[in-house]
Amino acid sequence: MNHAIFALELCLELAPDSELWSELRALVAEHPAISSPGKKWQMLRSAVQILVANQDAFVRGCWDFFDDNERALKDYDMWCNGMITREGARKEASGAPRRHGEPRFMTFTMSFLMDAGSQCARDVAKLCEVPENLLWKKQTFVKILSGLGVMNFAAVKSDVFYVIPGDESWGLTAEDLTDRKFQYLRMIEDR
Repeated sequence: MNHAIFALELCLELAPDSELWSELRALVAEHPAISSPGKKWQMLRSAVQILVANQDAFVRGCWDFFDDNERALKDYDMWCNGMITREGARKEASGAPRRHGEPRFMTFTMSFLMDAGSQCARDVAKLCEVPENLLWKKQTFVKILSGLGVMNFAAVKSDVFYVIPGDESWGLTAEDLTDRKFQYLRMIEDR
């Protein structure tokens, strides 16, 4: 089987009174490790609804679609490893959002390894046909998220969803985001 990959990661600002982190964290933590395609689709739909409703919090992000088998497998492993590595930009908690007037951030990641020959992969590829000048626009992220209803988990070999940080008191700082490890996250433009 040849594989395709779709992955999307968003860096979102945590507002002091927002439930964004806790909603996404609960969605991921409460989802069973093994579930049906229908349950996975419901999780995806819930994540999309939460993210689109909080699009004003989008700060940075990236997304990719590749239907090259070798790259899909390599990139999927990379996204999965982002969930299990314990490396960080600092050694101590950063505190609650807006503590001392400094913003805090989180990332939400989803990645899907698909059968490259499936209708699902073709539909996702079409969804990802975006002119270069629109790649890193908020409207593009919203369009792609909103279009993920085309995801058919019968064609998905493996998927991963995760939230960083796992504990809100470890929210990323603006300084953390300047670290080399976060260079792949592009600034998201409003217009």
